[in-house]
Amino acid sequence: MSNIALKIGVAVSKEKALAAVNTLQGLAGWWTWDVSGDPGEGGTLAFRFHGQGPDMKVLSTTDHSVHWQCIAGPEEWLDTEIKFTIKDEGETAIYFQHLNWKDESGFYALCSMKWATFMLSMKQYLEHGSGHPFPDDIQINTL
Repeated sequence: MSNIALKIGVAVSKEKALAAVNTLQGLAGWWTWDVSGDPGEGGTLAFRFHGQGPDMKVLSTTDHSVHWQCIAGPEEWLDTEIKFTIKDEGETAIYFQHLNWKDESGFYALCSMKWATFMLSMKQYLEHGSGHPFPDDIQINTL
């Protein structure tokens, strides 16, 4: 199994950082504007990119973390897990993990790079009020 792991520091409170990953408004501010569902523990979130995308079951949400499991979407994402952990390290640090990939395919590599761009979008959203969620995200392909 392979994992994607990223960390970014943001100049906002832990509470504001957590709201970026556990509210519909927050998620729409940096990942994709087309998000719906219930971000509470036990809920399901639907993230759409041109009508397609993953559905995430919310496994847990605390005052410092969010943990999802992919239950529908791209085949390589099925049963993978996504975790956001917020820590105070002199600055607010957001740790991101996309866990349990079956192999390091080309799609894995693409998603690893794309997650990095979305983490930068989250930083922009938190610190300046607007990020670059899909469809206005940073493009990493030429097609």
